[in-house]
Amino acid sequence: MVAASGNVEERLVRLITELRRQGLRVTAQRLTIARIVFENIKDHPSFMEILEKVRQVMPSVSPSTVYNNLQLLEKLGLIKSFDVAGETRYDDTNPHINVVCLDNGKVLDIDHNATSIMDELVKMLGGDKRVYEVVVYAYCGKRGEASGPG
Repeated sequence: MVAASGNVEERLVRLITELRRQGLRVTAQRLTIARIVFENIKDHPSFMEILEKVRQVMPSVSPSTVYNNLQLLEKLGLIKSFDVAGETRYDDTNPHINVVCLDNGKVLDIDHNATSIMDELVKMLGGDKRVYEVVVYAYCGKRGEASGPG
């Protein structure tokens, strides 16, 4: 598993390196899907949102191809997934706290001191500080506003 920090180009280089290391093919289709995911990861996109963006570039791509590539990116540690109201969302793997608005489903990142807060919590529980995920669910007072990438 590789760390997933950095800009889009750095992440693509890490992806290519990891694909080659594991003997997997580096294809234009795979790189296009990965680029779209990396460019939109801060919006916590759903599978359907990613599929729609990929189809703007590659109209004939199958849903299974996009899904399989998302699974691969997650297996390689370049993205992670979490559930929001029964829908899988994709996220950056850098340490941060996700706040899900229960009013409209938007997801916001809290990066400020997230690492130290999570490290302290994990330490208190006696866990492994390299593996953690924090999702906070809260009402944000935005009822009735259209949900979308957040």
